[in-house]
Amino acid sequence: METHLSSSLRKIGIPYLDDIPWGTHICSFFGSKQDLLDILVPYFQAGLENNEYCIWIVSEPLTIFEARDALMSAIPDFDSYSGQIEFYNHYDWYLTGNELNIHVLLQDWFNKIDQAIANGYDGVRACGSTIWKDKRTWKTYLDYEAMIARELGSLKMIALCPYQIERCGVHEILDLVQHHQFSFIKCQSHYSFSNSLIKYERYELVGKIAASIAHEIRNPMTSVKGFIQLLQSNKNFQSYEHYFSLMIDELDRANGIISEYLSLAGERIPKIDKHNLNNILATLLPLLQADARREDKDIILKTQDIEDIWVDQRDIRQVILNLVRNGLESMTPGGILEIRTFMHQGDVILEIEDNGHGIPADVLEHLGKPFITTKEQGTGLGLYVTYSILKRYHAVVEVNSSPNGTVFTIRFPAPITSLMAAEG
Repeated sequence: METHLSSSLRKIGIPYLDDIPWGTHICSFFGSKQDLLDILVPYFQAGLENNEYCIWIVSEPLTIFEARDALMSAIPDFDSYSGQIEFYNHYDWYLTGNELNIHVLLQDWFNKIDQAIANGYDGVRACGSTIWKDKRTWKTYLDYEAMIARELGSLKMIALCPYQIERCGVHEILDLVQHHQFSFIKCQSHYSFSNSLIKYERYELVGKIAASIAHEIRNPMTSVKGFIQLLQSNKNFQSYEHYFSLMIDELDRANGIISEYLSLAGERIPKIDKHNLNNILATLLPLLQADARREDKDIILKTQDIEDIWVDQRDIRQVILNLVRNGLESMTPGGILEIRTFMHQGDVILEIEDNGHGIPADVLEHLGKPFITTKEQGTGLGLYVTYSILKRYHAVVEVNSSPNGTVFTIRFPAPITSLMAAEG
Protein backbone atom coordinates (compact mmCIF):
# COMPACT_ATOMS: atom_id res chain seq x y z
CA MET A 1 0.00 0.00 0.00
CA GLU A 2 1.33 3.47 -0.85
CA THR A 3 -0.06 6.88 0.02
CA HIS A 4 1.25 10.37 -0.58
CA LEU A 5 1.29 12.36 2.63
CA SER A 6 0.02 15.89 2.83
CA SER A 7 2.51 18.38 4.22
CA SER A 8 -0.22 19.93 6.39
CA LEU A 9 -0.16 19.36 10.13
CA ARG A 10 -3.07 17.85 12.05
CA LYS A 11 -4.56 19.29 15.23
CA ILE A 12 -3.99 16.77 18.01
CA GLY A 13 -6.42 18.32 20.50
CA ILE A 14 -4.47 17.30 23.63
CA PRO A 15 -3.56 20.27 25.85
CA TYR A 16 -0.01 21.66 25.41
CA LEU A 17 0.77 19.48 22.38
CA ASP A 18 1.57 21.14 19.06
CA ASP A 19 0.02 20.13 15.75
CA ILE A 20 1.53 16.93 14.34
CA PRO A 21 2.05 15.43 10.87
CA TRP A 22 0.52 12.26 9.48
CA GLY A 23 2.50 9.19 10.48
CA THR A 24 2.99 10.24 14.12
CA HIS A 25 3.13 7.41 16.70
CA ILE A 26 2.45 8.58 20.28
CA CYS A 27 2.69 6.79 23.62
CA SER A 28 0.76 8.12 26.60
CA PHE A 29 0.86 6.93 30.20
CA PHE A 30 -2.08 7.73 32.45
CA GLY A 31 -2.92 7.38 36.12
CA SER A 32 -6.70 7.13 36.45
CA LYS A 33 -9.73 6.54 34.24
CA GLN A 34 -10.38 10.29 34.29
CA ASP A 35 -6.81 10.95 33.14
CA LEU A 36 -7.41 8.62 30.19
CA LEU A 37 -10.65 10.40 29.24
CA ASP A 38 -8.90 13.78 29.56
CA ILE A 39 -6.43 12.57 26.93
CA LEU A 40 -8.71 10.76 24.50
CA VAL A 41 -11.87 12.88 24.41
CA PRO A 42 -10.13 16.03 23.05
CA TYR A 43 -7.93 13.82 20.86
CA PHE A 44 -10.92 12.28 19.06
CA GLN A 45 -12.91 15.50 19.10
CA ALA A 46 -10.12 17.17 17.10
CA GLY A 47 -10.12 14.26 14.65
CA LEU A 48 -13.88 14.38 14.09
CA GLU A 49 -13.86 18.15 13.60
CA ASN A 50 -11.02 17.92 11.05
CA ASN A 51 -12.48 15.31 8.70
CA GLU A 52 -10.55 12.30 9.97
CA TYR A 53 -12.00 8.82 10.30
CA CYS A 54 -11.66 7.79 13.94
CA ILE A 55 -11.13 4.32 15.42
CA TRP A 56 -11.20 3.96 19.21
CA ILE A 57 -10.04 0.54 20.42
CA VAL A 58 -11.29 0.49 24.00
CA SER A 59 -9.56 -1.40 26.81
CA GLU A 60 -9.57 -1.31 30.61
CA PRO A 61 -10.28 0.74 32.62
CA LEU A 62 -12.88 2.02 30.11
CA THR A 63 -15.85 0.29 28.48
CA ILE A 64 -17.19 1.11 25.02
CA PHE A 65 -20.30 2.61 26.63
CA GLU A 66 -18.18 4.94 28.81
CA ALA A 67 -16.02 5.98 25.85
CA ARG A 68 -19.01 6.80 23.65
CA ASP A 69 -20.82 8.56 26.51
CA ALA A 70 -17.78 10.75 27.24
CA LEU A 71 -17.62 11.91 23.61
CA MET A 72 -21.37 12.56 23.50
CA SER A 73 -21.06 14.74 26.61
CA ALA A 74 -18.15 16.72 25.16
CA ILE A 75 -19.52 17.18 21.62
CA PRO A 76 -23.08 18.60 21.52
CA ASP A 77 -23.68 17.51 17.90
CA PHE A 78 -21.98 14.12 18.30
CA ASP A 79 -24.79 12.34 16.42
CA SER A 80 -23.76 14.14 13.23
CA TYR A 81 -20.41 12.28 13.40
CA SER A 82 -21.96 8.83 14.00
CA GLY A 83 -20.68 7.42 10.71
CA GLN A 84 -17.20 8.85 11.25
CA ILE A 85 -16.10 6.89 14.32
CA GLU A 86 -15.95 3.20 15.25
CA PHE A 87 -15.53 1.66 18.71
CA TYR A 88 -13.94 -1.78 19.19
CA ASN A 89 -13.30 -3.93 22.22
CA HIS A 90 -9.52 -4.47 22.32
CA TYR A 91 -9.88 -8.27 22.40
CA ASP A 92 -12.04 -8.21 19.26
CA TRP A 93 -9.60 -5.95 17.43
CA TYR A 94 -6.25 -7.45 18.41
CA LEU A 95 -6.90 -11.18 18.68
CA THR A 96 -7.46 -13.59 15.80
CA GLY A 97 -8.40 -17.04 17.09
CA ASN A 98 -7.18 -16.03 20.57
CA GLU A 99 -3.76 -15.10 19.17
CA LEU A 100 -2.10 -11.78 18.39
CA ASN A 101 -1.34 -11.93 14.65
CA ILE A 102 0.61 -8.78 13.86
CA HIS A 103 0.52 -9.23 10.07
CA VAL A 104 -3.28 -9.56 10.04
CA LEU A 105 -3.49 -6.47 12.25
CA LEU A 106 -1.31 -4.43 9.92
CA GLN A 107 -3.46 -5.40 6.92
CA ASP A 108 -6.57 -4.38 8.89
CA TRP A 109 -5.10 -0.92 9.32
CA PHE A 110 -4.25 -0.69 5.61
CA ASN A 111 -7.85 -1.59 4.78
CA LYS A 112 -9.27 0.99 7.19
CA ILE A 113 -7.09 3.75 5.72
CA ASP A 114 -8.08 2.81 2.14
CA GLN A 115 -11.78 2.83 3.08
CA ALA A 116 -11.51 6.16 4.90
CA ILE A 117 -9.81 7.92 2.00
CA ALA A 118 -12.24 6.37 -0.51
CA ASN A 119 -15.11 7.79 1.57
CA GLY A 120 -13.67 11.31 1.44
CA TYR A 121 -11.89 11.51 4.80
CA ASP A 122 -8.40 12.99 5.06
CA GLY A 123 -7.03 9.92 6.87
CA VAL A 124 -7.38 7.83 10.03
CA ARG A 125 -6.99 8.83 13.67
CA ALA A 126 -6.68 5.81 15.97
CA CYS A 127 -6.16 4.91 19.58
CA GLY A 128 -5.45 1.45 20.92
CA SER A 129 -3.44 -0.66 23.33
CA THR A 130 -3.85 -4.10 24.80
CA ILE A 131 -3.15 -5.90 28.07
CA TRP A 132 -0.39 -8.49 27.77
CA LYS A 133 -0.61 -11.78 29.66
CA ASP A 134 3.02 -12.86 29.89
CA LYS A 135 6.52 -12.18 28.53
CA ARG A 136 5.82 -14.06 25.30
CA THR A 137 2.71 -11.97 24.61
CA TRP A 138 4.63 -8.82 25.50
CA LYS A 139 7.39 -9.66 23.02
CA THR A 140 4.81 -10.21 20.26
CA TYR A 141 3.06 -6.98 21.13
CA LEU A 142 6.37 -5.07 21.03
CA ASP A 143 7.04 -6.54 17.58
CA TYR A 144 3.64 -5.17 16.55
CA GLU A 145 4.47 -1.72 17.96
CA ALA A 146 7.81 -1.75 16.14
CA MET A 147 6.13 -2.72 12.86
CA ILE A 148 3.52 0.03 13.26
CA ALA A 149 6.32 2.52 13.95
CA ARG A 150 8.09 1.48 10.73
CA GLU A 151 4.98 1.57 8.52
CA LEU A 152 3.23 4.58 10.00
CA GLY A 153 5.58 7.15 8.50
CA SER A 154 4.19 6.50 5.01
CA LEU A 155 0.52 6.36 6.03
CA LYS A 156 -2.21 8.96 6.44
CA MET A 157 -2.74 7.88 10.00
CA ILE A 158 -2.10 9.13 13.53
CA ALA A 159 -1.85 6.52 16.31
CA LEU A 160 -1.99 7.09 20.06
CA CYS A 161 -1.26 4.16 22.40
CA PRO A 162 -2.34 4.72 26.05
CA TYR A 163 -1.02 2.62 28.95
CA GLN A 164 -1.99 2.75 32.63
CA ILE A 165 1.27 3.42 34.42
CA GLU A 166 0.48 1.22 37.44
CA ARG A 167 0.24 -1.80 35.09
CA CYS A 168 3.70 -1.14 33.64
CA GLY A 169 7.00 -2.20 35.17
CA VAL A 170 10.27 -0.40 34.57
CA HIS A 171 11.19 -2.53 31.57
CA GLU A 172 7.77 -2.14 29.93
CA ILE A 173 7.93 1.66 30.29
CA LEU A 174 11.39 1.79 28.70
CA ASP A 175 10.33 -0.55 25.88
CA LEU A 176 7.23 1.52 25.10
CA VAL A 177 9.05 4.85 25.11
CA GLN A 178 11.66 3.37 22.76
CA HIS A 179 9.01 2.17 20.27
CA HIS A 180 7.20 5.51 19.91
CA GLN A 181 8.20 8.87 18.48
CA PHE A 182 7.38 10.65 21.70
CA SER A 183 5.59 10.02 24.97
CA PHE A 184 3.87 11.85 27.79
CA ILE A 185 2.31 11.09 31.15
CA LYS A 186 -0.99 12.42 32.49
CA CYS A 187 -1.52 11.98 36.24
CA GLN A 188 -3.95 13.89 38.45
CA SER A 189 -4.54 16.71 35.98
CA HIS A 190 -0.81 17.19 35.37
CA TYR A 191 0.97 16.62 32.05
CA SER A 192 4.64 15.76 31.59
CA PHE A 193 6.05 15.24 28.11
CA SER A 194 8.98 13.52 26.41
CA ASN A 195 9.96 14.35 22.83
CA SER A 196 11.87 16.75 20.64
CA LEU A 197 8.75 18.44 19.26
CA ILE A 198 7.72 20.16 22.51
CA LYS A 199 9.56 21.74 25.42
CA TYR A 200 7.68 20.58 28.51
CA GLU A 201 9.47 18.76 31.32
CA ARG A 202 9.39 14.97 31.33
CA TYR A 203 11.17 13.95 34.47
CA GLU A 204 8.35 12.66 36.67
CA LEU A 205 8.47 9.42 34.69
CA VAL A 206 12.22 9.14 35.24
CA GLY A 207 11.65 9.47 38.98
CA LYS A 208 9.23 6.54 38.96
CA ILE A 209 11.73 4.44 37.02
CA ALA A 210 14.51 5.41 39.45
CA ALA A 211 12.60 4.15 42.48
CA SER A 212 12.17 0.71 40.88
CA ILE A 213 15.81 0.55 39.77
CA ALA A 214 16.91 0.89 43.41
CA HIS A 215 15.17 -2.31 44.44
CA GLU A 216 15.78 -4.32 41.27
CA ILE A 217 19.50 -3.63 40.83
CA ARG A 218 21.10 -2.21 43.95
CA ASN A 219 20.51 -5.11 46.35
CA PRO A 220 22.06 -7.85 44.16
CA MET A 221 24.96 -5.51 43.34
CA THR A 222 25.71 -5.14 47.06
CA SER A 223 25.75 -8.92 47.45
CA VAL A 224 28.09 -9.36 44.48
CA LYS A 225 30.48 -6.72 45.84
CA GLY A 226 30.50 -8.45 49.24
CA PHE A 227 31.46 -11.81 47.73
CA ILE A 228 34.21 -10.20 45.63
CA GLN A 229 35.66 -8.54 48.74
CA LEU A 230 35.52 -11.91 50.50
CA LEU A 231 37.55 -13.51 47.69
CA GLN A 232 39.88 -10.51 47.66
CA SER A 233 40.84 -11.18 51.29
CA ASN A 234 41.65 -14.84 50.56
CA LYS A 235 45.41 -15.40 50.15
CA ASN A 236 44.76 -18.17 47.62
CA PHE A 237 43.45 -15.55 45.16
CA GLN A 238 46.15 -12.90 45.54
CA SER A 239 47.13 -13.27 41.89
CA TYR A 240 43.65 -12.02 40.93
CA GLU A 241 43.88 -8.87 43.07
CA HIS A 242 43.95 -6.60 40.00
CA TYR A 243 40.77 -8.15 38.60
CA PHE A 244 38.96 -7.94 41.94
CA SER A 245 39.84 -4.24 42.25
CA LEU A 246 38.66 -3.62 38.70
CA MET A 247 35.33 -5.36 39.36
CA ILE A 248 34.76 -3.40 42.58
CA ASP A 249 35.56 -0.11 40.81
CA GLU A 250 33.02 -0.91 38.09
CA LEU A 251 30.37 -1.87 40.66
CA ASP A 252 31.02 1.42 42.49
CA ARG A 253 30.68 3.33 39.21
CA ALA A 254 27.39 1.59 38.45
CA ASN A 255 26.18 2.33 41.96
CA GLY A 256 27.04 5.99 41.44
CA ILE A 257 24.94 6.09 38.27
CA ILE A 258 22.02 4.53 40.14
CA SER A 259 22.43 7.14 42.90
CA GLU A 260 22.11 9.88 40.30
CA TYR A 261 18.86 8.37 39.06
CA LEU A 262 17.58 8.04 42.61
CA SER A 263 18.24 11.73 43.17
CA LEU A 264 15.60 12.40 40.52
CA ALA A 265 12.92 10.77 42.65
CA GLY A 266 13.41 13.47 45.28
CA GLU A 267 11.60 11.68 48.09
CA ARG A 268 14.09 12.55 50.89
CA ILE A 269 12.78 14.85 53.62
CA PRO A 270 15.02 17.97 53.75
CA LYS A 271 16.77 19.03 56.97
CA ILE A 272 17.04 22.79 56.61
CA ASP A 273 19.41 24.53 59.02
CA LYS A 274 21.88 27.40 59.11
CA HIS A 275 25.24 26.39 57.61
CA ASN A 276 28.40 28.12 56.45
CA LEU A 277 29.78 27.14 53.04
CA ASN A 278 33.35 27.47 54.32
CA ASN A 279 32.74 24.81 56.96
CA ILE A 280 31.15 22.44 54.43
CA LEU A 281 34.10 22.95 52.07
CA ALA A 282 36.65 22.37 54.85
CA THR A 283 35.00 19.04 55.65
CA LEU A 284 34.97 17.96 52.00
CA LEU A 285 38.45 19.19 51.06
CA PRO A 286 40.45 16.06 52.10
CA LEU A 287 38.12 13.85 50.06
CA LEU A 288 38.29 16.16 47.03
CA GLN A 289 42.09 16.49 47.22
CA ALA A 290 42.44 12.71 47.38
CA ASP A 291 40.39 12.46 44.16
CA ALA A 292 42.58 15.11 42.53
CA ARG A 293 45.96 13.70 43.56
CA ARG A 294 45.11 10.24 42.26
CA GLU A 295 45.13 11.83 38.81
CA ASP A 296 48.09 14.20 39.40
CA LYS A 297 45.85 17.26 39.74
CA ASP A 298 45.42 19.80 42.51
CA ILE A 299 42.69 21.78 44.27
CA ILE A 300 43.15 25.26 45.76
CA LEU A 301 40.61 26.57 48.28
CA LYS A 302 40.31 30.37 48.72
CA THR A 303 37.68 31.44 51.24
CA GLN A 304 36.65 34.81 52.61
CA ASP A 305 34.37 35.58 55.54
CA ILE A 306 30.82 34.81 54.42
CA GLU A 307 27.45 34.70 56.10
CA ASP A 308 25.55 31.52 56.86
CA ILE A 309 22.79 30.29 54.56
CA TRP A 310 19.73 28.16 55.29
CA VAL A 311 20.17 24.87 53.43
CA ASP A 312 20.18 21.11 53.81
CA GLN A 313 23.91 20.37 54.24
CA ARG A 314 23.56 17.08 52.31
CA ASP A 315 22.26 18.96 49.27
CA ILE A 316 25.16 21.41 49.21
CA ARG A 317 27.71 18.63 49.67
CA GLN A 318 26.24 16.91 46.61
CA VAL A 319 26.36 20.13 44.57
CA ILE A 320 30.03 20.69 45.45
CA LEU A 321 31.00 17.06 44.81
CA ASN A 322 29.26 17.05 41.41
CA LEU A 323 30.80 20.31 40.21
CA VAL A 324 34.31 19.62 41.52
CA ARG A 325 34.43 16.09 40.11
CA ASN A 326 33.16 17.35 36.74
CA GLY A 327 35.92 19.95 36.77
CA LEU A 328 38.60 17.40 37.67
CA GLU A 329 37.45 15.06 34.90
CA SER A 330 37.74 17.86 32.34
CA MET A 331 41.40 18.55 33.16
CA THR A 332 44.59 16.80 32.07
CA PRO A 333 47.30 15.78 34.59
CA GLY A 334 48.85 18.86 36.18
CA GLY A 335 45.56 20.74 36.09
CA ILE A 336 44.51 23.01 38.95
CA LEU A 337 40.94 23.53 40.15
CA GLU A 338 40.16 26.55 42.32
CA ILE A 339 37.23 26.89 44.75
CA ARG A 340 36.37 30.37 46.03
CA THR A 341 33.80 31.83 48.41
CA PHE A 342 33.04 35.52 49.01
CA MET A 343 30.22 38.00 49.56
CA HIS A 344 28.86 40.17 46.74
CA GLN A 345 26.00 42.66 47.11
CA GLY A 346 24.79 40.81 50.19
CA ASP A 347 24.72 37.40 48.47
CA VAL A 348 26.95 34.41 49.26
CA ILE A 349 29.01 33.40 46.23
CA LEU A 350 30.55 29.99 45.51
CA GLU A 351 32.85 29.78 42.48
CA ILE A 352 34.44 26.64 41.07
CA GLU A 353 36.98 27.19 38.28
CA ASP A 354 38.87 24.53 36.34
CA ASN A 355 41.47 24.86 33.57
CA GLY A 356 40.07 22.00 31.53
CA HIS A 357 39.04 21.87 27.88
CA GLY A 358 35.80 23.83 28.32
CA ILE A 359 32.20 22.99 27.49
CA PRO A 360 31.09 23.01 23.81
CA ALA A 361 28.60 25.77 22.95
CA ASP A 362 25.90 23.29 21.87
CA VAL A 363 26.12 21.56 25.27
CA LEU A 364 26.42 24.81 27.24
CA GLU A 365 22.99 26.06 26.14
CA HIS A 366 21.35 22.84 27.41
CA LEU A 367 23.35 22.57 30.64
CA GLY A 368 21.23 21.38 33.55
CA LYS A 369 18.95 19.21 31.46
CA PRO A 370 19.15 15.43 31.97
CA PHE A 371 21.07 13.19 29.56
CA ILE A 372 23.19 16.12 28.30
CA THR A 373 26.86 15.21 28.78
CA THR A 374 30.30 15.50 27.18
CA LYS A 375 31.59 12.36 28.90
CA GLU A 376 31.88 9.06 27.05
CA GLN A 377 30.46 7.13 30.02
CA GLY A 378 28.38 9.91 31.58
CA THR A 379 24.64 9.85 32.21
CA GLY A 380 24.13 13.61 32.06
CA LEU A 381 22.24 13.40 35.36
CA GLY A 382 24.84 14.90 37.72
CA LEU A 383 24.37 18.48 36.55
CA TYR A 384 20.61 18.05 36.29
CA VAL A 385 20.53 17.01 39.95
CA THR A 386 22.83 19.93 40.82
CA TYR A 387 20.63 22.48 39.07
CA SER A 388 17.49 20.98 40.63
CA ILE A 389 18.97 21.29 44.13
CA LEU A 390 20.08 24.88 43.58
CA LYS A 391 16.69 25.82 42.17
CA ARG A 392 15.08 24.72 45.45
CA TYR A 393 17.18 27.33 47.27
CA HIS A 394 16.54 30.04 44.65
CA ALA A 395 20.28 30.07 43.90
CA VAL A 396 21.38 31.51 40.55
CA VAL A 397 23.94 29.63 38.43
CA GLU A 398 26.18 31.38 35.90
CA VAL A 399 28.56 29.43 33.65
CA ASN A 400 31.43 30.92 31.66
CA SER A 401 33.40 28.50 29.51
CA SER A 402 36.18 28.64 26.95
CA PRO A 403 38.80 26.21 25.62
CA ASN A 404 40.95 27.34 28.59
CA GLY A 405 38.50 26.26 31.27
CA THR A 406 35.11 26.73 32.91
CA VAL A 407 33.86 28.81 35.83
CA PHE A 408 30.64 27.94 37.70
CA THR A 409 29.42 30.89 39.78
CA ILE A 410 26.61 30.11 42.22
CA ARG A 411 24.88 33.03 43.89
CA PHE A 412 22.93 32.10 47.03
CA PRO A 413 20.31 34.69 48.00
CA ALA A 414 21.01 37.13 50.80
CA PRO A 415 20.92 35.22 54.11
CA ILE A 416 17.98 37.35 55.33
CA THR A 417 15.78 35.83 52.62
CA SER A 418 17.46 32.46 52.18
CA LEU A 419 15.35 30.78 54.85
CA MET A 420 12.18 31.82 53.03
CA ALA A 421 13.72 30.59 49.76
CA ALA A 422 14.58 27.21 51.24
CA GLU A 423 11.12 26.78 52.74
CA GLY A 424 9.34 28.02 49.61
